[in-house]
Amino acid sequence: MTRAEEIQEKALSLGFAKCGIIRAGAVAGYEERLDERIRKIPESASMYNSFRRYADARQAFPWVKSLVVVVWEYRKYKSPGNLRGRIGLSYQFDSRINPAAEGFRRRNELAAFIEGMGPMVGREERFGFTAVRYAAAAAGLGVIRNNNFFCTENGSWNNIFVFAIDEELELIETPRTKKCPDDCNRCIKACPTGSLNEPFTMDPRKCVSFLTSRGGGIVNLAGNPVGKLLGDWIYGCDVCQDVCPFNKGRLTNEMDFPGLDRIAAKFSPEQIVDMNEDFYKNEISRKFWYLDESKSWVWKVNALNAMINTFEPKYGPCIRNCLRDPGERVREMAAWACETLGIRTE
Repeated sequence: MTRAEEIQEKALSLGFAKCGIIRAGAVAGYEERLDERIRKIPESASMYNSFRRYADARQAFPWVKSLVVVVWEYRKYKSPGNLRGRIGLSYQFDSRINPAAEGFRRRNELAAFIEGMGPMVGREERFGFTAVRYAAAAAGLGVIRNNNFFCTENGSWNNIFVFAIDEELELIETPRTKKCPDDCNRCIKACPTGSLNEPFTMDPRKCVSFLTSRGGGIVNLAGNPVGKLLGDWIYGCDVCQDVCPFNKGRLTNEMDFPGLDRIAAKFSPEQIVDMNEDFYKNEISRKFWYLDESKSWVWKVNALNAMINTFEPKYGPCIRNCLRDPGERVREMAAWACETLGIRTE
């Protein structure tokens, strides 16, 4: 058995669904993808240009020679309470910085195994150091679909982790995943905001997931028509994955994800707008870390927007209370909600 095969065997024994190894330069073509997107959506240039570093792993690890790519499936986890359809599944089941999560522990075990063999190992837990979907496709572990998500034969409900190593290894699989049919545009038609307007393209400035998570607050939702298009979503979005025929029946919902039940019990829209800063700091900003400790107001604005879109009488007092919130944008959104829904403010 070669060293590459030993690494793959260990990864699979730890519970990773896929493992492949590519040369570090195999992700260089990612830059062409960025250029293509910028040509199609020039307004996105500032964002996509910031991703160019992902085309060259040497910018993070000058000594890198190969990339070990593994796929961790989160389709097995349950989405508790009322989180489904409000919080994106990838955020619910994010194991990148969660020591209680199995994916986090298994990743550490694999890194330790590789280091025990001799190679130096580098990784970055939060935002990564390379184009992970592109790397997984280059390793033959699956395909990138029209909606830009990486998909194996078990669907696109995956986390992809990459390790840089200082040894030249290669183990490329033959993907067993069918590509999108030429006549399929379900994800494009279903995209609430039109962020997906053609295959392999996405305008991040319109993406529901971006607007409600890492880009939360860059668009003022008060009086903005885009607010209606966000629907029930408060943080993230799963629409383009939910409608993909290759994802049908792939969610098994057989396991609990550590700590998620505790958060779900306090995560209705009414509870979000009323949450205290300690709960936000100790629970929410640690779990959903794209919005830091100073961004509780973004959650409240997103929850108010969802209340407007799915109004029930019980929301009225909660919305009125937000007129006195310390956050200016929250008060502004609450005032807009009262005006839109005809809620008396006195």
